Amino acid sequence: MNLQALPGVGLVAVFVAAGVLYLLALLWIISRMSGWALLGRRFGTTEEFRGEAWSWQSARFRGWCSYNNCLKVGASPEGLSFAVMPVMFPLRACHPALRIPWREIEVETGKAFFGIYDMARFRIGTEERVTVAIYGKLVKRVREAAGVGWPLYNIEQMEARRW
Repeated sequence: MNLQALPGVGLVAVFVAAGVLYLLALLWIISRMSGWALLGRRFGTTEEFRGEAWSWQSARFRGWCSYNNCLKVGASPEGLSFAVMPVMFPLRACHPALRIPWREIEVETGKAFFGIYDMARFRIGTEERVTVAIYGKLVKRVREAAGVGWPLYNIEQMEARRW
């Protein structure tokens, strides 16, 4: 087939290629600015997570980079998991699945949005120190699935005994 016989086909191919390159560059920049790429160097994995997991969840990385309704978040007594949903395959290009052991996580809990929603802020990595926040029902689900692995578990148990 002669491409010159079809006017504009070459131009369309150039625009499609430029669009794909633009998308990949944008995703690469987002993964770096959010801290996901930094965490991926140490905590990236291709193994399937073993524990409870919830699809279509949201998290906020470094306080400003929101991954809304595109994550699968998992928790077990061993650690915490973040992965981009398979149907969001372009985003997965620069965002490897993360498996973070609880010993690498500090947790701060509280309320957000004028005291309406529960909030948990994780400071991940002893060197990386990337902050990740989750909100709402997901906080309780992660805490319950983590059980004794939850970094605040011993403090919560001591407070419960006082009452």
